Amino acid sequence: MNQKSEDTNNKPVTGFDCKCLSDTLDAAKDPLPWKCMLYFIFISTPFSIFAYMWILSTFFAAVCTSLIPFIGCFFWWLWALSWRSLGRIELLATRLCSETDFDIELLPKVYIDLSCECKFFPPILDKYTWRCFAYFIFVKWFIAPFTLAYALILFVIWFFPPCLLLSSKGLILLGKMQYKLTRQFLLDD
Repeated sequence: MNQKSEDTNNKPVTGFDCKCLSDTLDAAKDPLPWKCMLYFIFISTPFSIFAYMWILSTFFAAVCTSLIPFIGCFFWWLWALSWRSLGRIELLATRLCSETDFDIELLPKVYIDLSCECKFFPPILDKYTWRCFAYFIFVKWFIAPFTLAYALILFVIWFFPPCLLLSSKGLILLGKMQYKLTRQFLLDD
């Protein structure tokens, strides 16, 4: 009646289970959460504040200079190109939050091909220019405080080893959402 159980699945754990520790170390070694944190804390917020102030002030200056016909048109054209440049910089900066890299040639050009009949107004009338305007004035200005607060909270709990895995996954999720939102708003037709 003395049966020896050779069931190896019911053995008690005699050592420390290193799975949690190895997952935490893998999360700390992953460069994507670090790049997302860099983007949200040091790039996104200052750039959003600058772009908001720049676009709003140049828009009002362009409206005011529109009263002077030739000078107003020149300023509209110049400032439209600057808005397009800000949109291109934002698209390039959000690449930090993505695992996949996209082709830089797919980005809208700052300067538009002037082969059309109307050689002066394409940057002003282009859909991408006004998407950049709306993105920085409404969308980015609204979400920047929330993404900064969320990133700072994740940054603070980053240094508690049990929370490192959770906060790195949260930063990756936030970065992917920002990347998709920016690309969807600025690039999709």
